[in-house]
Amino acid sequence: MEWFSKLFGRSGKAKREFPNLTRGKDPLELWNKTGELGDGAFGKVYKAENRETGVLAALKRVPIQDETELEDFMVEIDILTECKHRNIVDLYQAFFHDSALWIFIEFCAGGAVDDIIIGVLTLINLIMCV
Repeated sequence: MEWFSKLFGRSGKAKREFPNLTRGKDPLELWNKTGELGDGAFGKVYKAENRETGVLAALKRVPIQDETELEDFMVEIDILTECKHRNIVDLYQAFFHDSALWIFIEFCAGGAVDDIIIGVLTLINLIMCV
């Protein structure tokens, strides 16, 4: 059957279905990017607002090269979908659109966790030096 795929240009590897991921829909139809928050480890992070509800979110937009790379990120999405706790950011929606993964998570106005921890540690060091 491989010869058939080569002949007609179809890849032998089918796209895997992910229940917690929306494909074929532009996320900007539902969300409005309102500003850039910074660069994450894998891509840009933006502030976004849900067009219908007005809910704010942090948007992680990650360029994806192939289906295998997408599968790696789906672990994070699946975990966030299942983890519902007041101390864990909530996953609102995840999309695969325009060769990128768009992850909309709860917006935390305090900033990035690592920046907060560095600030607290700096303050502790200053106090200990006095």
